[in-house]
Amino acid sequence: MSTDGSPAVVPARGHGQRILYLDDEEPLVFLVTRMLRQLGYKPTGFTNAAQALAAFRNNPKQFALVLTDLTMPGTSGMDFARQVLSVSADAPIVVVSGCLSPEDVVRANSLGVRALIQKPSTVEELGESIHRLLSAVAAGARA
Repeated sequence: MSTDGSPAVVPARGHGQRILYLDDEEPLVFLVTRMLRQLGYKPTGFTNAAQALAAFRNNPKQFALVLTDLTMPGTSGMDFARQVLSVSADAPIVVVSGCLSPEDVVRANSLGVRALIQKPSTVEELGESIHRLLSAVAAGARA
């Protein structure tokens, strides 16, 4: 039970899937990778887009999901998503932002980004979004 007497929400859990996480803010990378580990995933965090892309290019199939911030110096999450998709067209990508415009949504959809998440997300929201996307990808792979 939560403190207000309502049932506690249990976040959806992963099963050791590898997630690449990119954000230019080191404290966020630390926090989100820690949250992802607690949710049962194996995150690899980056603050540098070039390093994240090199890791992805090295072995794209090792990552079940790519999670990237939208706004970063030097590159955007959309540009990073485009580069990831040029390596692996079916890579599941989630873009996270504190401010999503209608244009961001249109661009993400046209690129093939699978989901957009508004910051700040709770652990439950993040876990549910990732779980839902990975479940859909797994179901599609079996179909």
